[in-house]
Amino acid sequence: MELPPVVTVSTVLCLLTAAGFPVSEAGSPEIIGPIQVRRTCRLGKPLVLHCDALSDGEEELTLVYWLVNGTFPEETSSSGRIKEVTESSLEEGTVIHRSLLLKNVVPEDLRSIFTCVVTNTMGMSRKHVRLSLTSGRCRKRNGRTRP
Repeated sequence: MELPPVVTVSTVLCLLTAAGFPVSEAGSPEIIGPIQVRRTCRLGKPLVLHCDALSDGEEELTLVYWLVNGTFPEETSSSGRIKEVTESSLEEGTVIHRSLLLKNVVPEDLRSIFTCVVTNTMGMSRKHVRLSLTSGRCRKRNGRTRP
């Protein structure tokens, strides 16, 4: 089986198993949860984005990876600040989990699109995440910035 160039990610992928989750009949991967997400965050604070997907683990190699504005995190100017992390496992059936760590949120992240891609030979699914500031915005008080 020849994999497309986008699948040649050099990061570690984790296949997980979980009881009771349905897998699509066609065998293509499915994102668990909404595929368009808006997450709140605070500037300067760490943030973890999660992506879970179901896949027919019988004979298919399924890959999960994150993109930042259509580029692999390790190839962006923020590569030291944003990285893929986290692995977990459950039993029976195949659940794949991949997280993206933003070590500290910066204003540029509020204009970015974070995309989780799940792919195998039967198809591809995507989850798009955008960030917005929490309602508790930082204000200046007495010349100091406070939460």
